[in-house]
Amino acid sequence: MKARFLAAPFLLLLLLLAGCAASPKTRSYGFLDPRLEREVLYVVPFDATLVPPDFGGPIFDQFVDILNARRKQTRVGRFVILKEELKEVEPVWLIKQNYVSGDIWGYVESSGCCSTDMKVKSRIYLYEPGKNMPTLEVFVPVEGFFEHDRSTLAAARSRMGKKLAEELADAVLRKLTP
Repeated sequence: MKARFLAAPFLLLLLLLAGCAASPKTRSYGFLDPRLEREVLYVVPFDATLVPPDFGGPIFDQFVDILNARRKQTRVGRFVILKEELKEVEPVWLIKQNYVSGDIWGYVESSGCCSTDMKVKSRIYLYEPGKNMPTLEVFVPVEGFFEHDRSTLAAARSRMGKKLAEELADAVLRKLTP
């Protein structure tokens, strides 16, 4: 009985924190027709600034895996990783392509005696052929926390990274699904 009574304020606090959590923000700069066939949509590796070295890479890999696993719901033939950095790609070729680029930044850990709060921000851009500006921009902040006696930093980072990859992929897939 006492445990249930103590758990109620904790659950209320979690609900309040969840309500205050930042949510994804999507901006469209034009119309993207999801009914169009796209043989290839290139995916540029994310620029990861001020994040742990082992954090950005797995998010990008999961993002591309999700896109390819769910591509049949779109009219995209395949999602292909662009191996070169954008500055090394010929601008005349790039302007003719469909591609997605993105950034991950603002990773913060705040540790106390018993738990750690974590935050990270990300933004992706979807470009269409013939356009210098993105057709779609999605900002996705993700927050998480873990109790030190119930999990590890590596496991919490992995969960948060997976959540971020899923939210980014969902945003792109929603825009490309007829």
